[in-house]
Amino acid sequence: MRGYQIAVLGRVELSVDGTAVPLAPLERAFVASLAAQRGRIVSVERLIDGLWPERPPAGARNRVQAIVASVRRNATPELILTRSPGYQLNAAVIVDAAEFAAAVQAATATTDARRAVTLLDQALARWRDDAFVDVGATLVDIERDRLRELREHAIELRVEALLSLGLHREVVPELTTLVRDRPLRERLRGQLMVALHRSGRQAEALAVYRDGVRILAEEHGIDPGPQLRQLHREILGSEQETSPRAWVRPSQLPGVTGDFVGRDKELGLLLSLLGRTPPAGAAQVVVVTGLAGTGKTTLALRAAHASRHRFSAGCLYADLRGNTADPARPGAVLGAFLRSLGVAGEAIPTAAEERAALYRSILADQAMMVMLDSAADAAQVRPLLPPGGSTALVTSTAALPGLAGTEVVALDVLPLDDGLELLAGLAGAERIDREAAAATDVVELCGRLPLALRIAGVRLAEREAMTVARLRDRLRDERRRLDELSLDGLDVRTSFTVGFERLAPPAARLLGVLSRTSLRSFGMSDESTEPLLEQLCRAHLLTADPDGRVRMHDLVRLHARERTDVDADQVIAFYTRLHAHAVRAAAALPCKALPVADAPGVIDPWDAVEWFEAERESLLAAVRDLLGLDAVDLAGRLACTMGNFAMMRSQHLPEFVDCLRGVLDRHADLPSPTRMSLRLHLGTAYRMLNRYAEAVPLLRAAHRDSRGPLVAHRLVALHGYSLCCRQLGRLREADAALLLMVRTCAAHWPVGPVDGHVLLTLGMQYGQYQHTSPLAYAACEAGLRLLADGGDLWGAALARESIGLLHRHAEQWPQALEHLRQAVTDAGRLGDRMSVTTAEQALAATYLAAGDSASARRLLTRTVRAFRELRHEWGEAISRRLLGKVHLEEGDAERAVAELEGSVAMLRGIGQPFPLANSLSLLARAYATLARHDRAAALGEEALRIFEHFDAAYADDLRERLTDWRSAAHAQ
Repeated sequence: MRGYQIAVLGRVELSVDGTAVPLAPLERAFVASLAAQRGRIVSVERLIDGLWPERPPAGARNRVQAIVASVRRNATPELILTRSPGYQLNAAVIVDAAEFAAAVQAATATTDARRAVTLLDQALARWRDDAFVDVGATLVDIERDRLRELREHAIELRVEALLSLGLHREVVPELTTLVRDRPLRERLRGQLMVALHRSGRQAEALAVYRDGVRILAEEHGIDPGPQLRQLHREILGSEQETSPRAWVRPSQLPGVTGDFVGRDKELGLLLSLLGRTPPAGAAQVVVVTGLAGTGKTTLALRAAHASRHRFSAGCLYADLRGNTADPARPGAVLGAFLRSLGVAGEAIPTAAEERAALYRSILADQAMMVMLDSAADAAQVRPLLPPGGSTALVTSTAALPGLAGTEVVALDVLPLDDGLELLAGLAGAERIDREAAAATDVVELCGRLPLALRIAGVRLAEREAMTVARLRDRLRDERRRLDELSLDGLDVRTSFTVGFERLAPPAARLLGVLSRTSLRSFGMSDESTEPLLEQLCRAHLLTADPDGRVRMHDLVRLHARERTDVDADQVIAFYTRLHAHAVRAAAALPCKALPVADAPGVIDPWDAVEWFEAERESLLAAVRDLLGLDAVDLAGRLACTMGNFAMMRSQHLPEFVDCLRGVLDRHADLPSPTRMSLRLHLGTAYRMLNRYAEAVPLLRAAHRDSRGPLVAHRLVALHGYSLCCRQLGRLREADAALLLMVRTCAAHWPVGPVDGHVLLTLGMQYGQYQHTSPLAYAACEAGLRLLADGGDLWGAALARESIGLLHRHAEQWPQALEHLRQAVTDAGRLGDRMSVTTAEQALAATYLAAGDSASARRLLTRTVRAFRELRHEWGEAISRRLLGKVHLEEGDAERAVAELEGSVAMLRGIGQPFPLANSLSLLARAYATLARHDRAAALGEEALRIFEHFDAAYADDLRERLTDWRSAAHAQ
């Protein structure tokens, strides 16, 4: 990039790479006009009006183009950019006026008086003459006046800093000249009066005041302002050795940006806190905290300006530079505050403790607002707190827990709509609306962080040719994103740097590890990890949510990756600790249908459920990460810890299936025990989802591989295999697996928590097809006792449902309803909508069988809707069958047919023969009621073939009905 420089603080000069470029008068006026607009586009029409204010020549537009061409030719073509509807200076151009203004701003912000003098000396040295002295174009008039006033302000600031350093005697000669040349500048006159008074020259100080009164009266017919008059009274009434108090009420709050958006809730809370009357004994302390870049300073200043009328003593402000490598020292800040409060330089104590005591003494019984911006820690803030009656408004990325009695306003990132509004305010609403989808992506890629959005918006504003989509594409590259979010002193990376550098090494290492995971939030209870997470939250590099979990902002993640050197082994070690806790939580779950490893430590069952619910997405992401790191065995073992949780919260089964399949795709990299366990878990999940054909080969393979001591795994594989084969009509295989399961369990009794499920499976198998079997009752009752005693609440609820169904088949209505109602209650406690809905369906079937069709209809209407929302076709098909039966028994055969046809169609698609036979049989009865006996006979024959295959008791009743339907069909 070429080095372009334009000097306007005197004669207008242009140089490229240090070589002066000759300019004709109109060329000089043109360059000055662009420089005066400070990077903004200047239209051709405005240039014509500015260059020829009285009468533009003919062909003025062509003349402007010729001037542009000449400047480009003499300098470089890149100096002047063509931007509709005119021209703009290249952003790389350095203008001395801009450097001067930046130096003045830096001097204003610093609390170090000596540094302020140095900055102002350097700034004022840039002036060679009056600004734009050799240019008469009207386009520079406003900028000329602004620079002239800023120069006067800089002179006054410099004098104020010199006075604060106790250099009152040294500054008198310079001030005398300044006042003579600027007789109407009251602040300079007041500074000369203070310097003379502090030098022991009280009479001369009063004479300076009288000269001012005379000049103002003669030239303007007015009196001095109230501040100068107050200073005059203080000098008149003071002792010779006493320095006059400040003649201005401090009002140091910086201005606020005009693009403030959102934050209504936080601003309202902050205004409410600042509106309270500060306590008498101690200062009110309000801390605005949050991640770097969330707009803490902007929000605090907005509230401070809106509340300053409540503070009669004024407003003090200090930038504590807590987010830099050089935080402000409390003693230096106190010195600046004391000077602002009118204490002479020689009267300011040297020791910080004495300065703090004097500061509190001066502010005693005053209503002062003290804004302490960007505090590093509580130790930096504590000496700067005012006494009772005043308020301290503090911003900090740290939580400052060491400050007692604080009110905290925490900021998070912006909501999406507010982020879009901020972007539109900077880049233009029409432009953002035109590319709404890309703008939404930009907001999300910026993490909805106000600082990042401000940089993105300025980038778009500066480059009209750049589309929002182009910026989005640049931000999508994670390697470049932080580079893109840096512009002219605004830098997301820098805002995070100091907080990171202050971390203790263990916390920094953990942040580096977490940044290399795809976890969106963290909540692992681990003795070594939890304290470090708390440190990271206090540093606001992680954000704590109300549920106790913490999350990492995407831009912090990218920064941490840049700043840390973390290898794969460290990430795997972190996930190993996560697996250890997951094993302990899995062992405590109130569902023990799948075998789990014994684990040390006691966890409450419901705490374990809540942990898995909160960590579910993180566990799935962890499995994917481990596969990417080739830690396939650990990925498989971690996936299996979620098995029983997915069983009892069945809405999560589909994603659990995807997770298991992802690991099994790497089966060649898995040791045999882990591969067997994964197949067992996936086969069981398929069974729970009624995907029996897919479950069978997995359960067969799991049984084959579960040799030796893995008896519990073998039993679970056999009982699942038996259930699936029976549903598929493969009765011989189902009975063989059932028999082998019983023999294996008997040979190793007791096996563990799966014993109850073995007995329950035995009872359910017999009870489904032999309704009054004593073995079915005995097995289910024994299974219930084992499950309840073992803390398997999910299994116990299933056992109560099964026992209720057995009582229903025996027409023992009170016992059936009691067990089924308890099953619904137990399922509700488990928090699984699927289990609740299944138990309610069984209860509805019992109401129907007992003759209470109204209660049955009420429940079935709910279960049909619930199963449909859960996308559980089998459950919906059964509920529709039962609802069809309700309509049939109430005499509405047409509505019955509609429901039953739907049930049959769904069950045909699922491929479950026995439930299909039940729906076919009932549909045949409905058609017979409508006198469509041929249709009834055809459906009944199909149902009978299935019942006979299963040796079901329903076959006898159906044969009798079929005889009647065939006869009626022949008669028709």
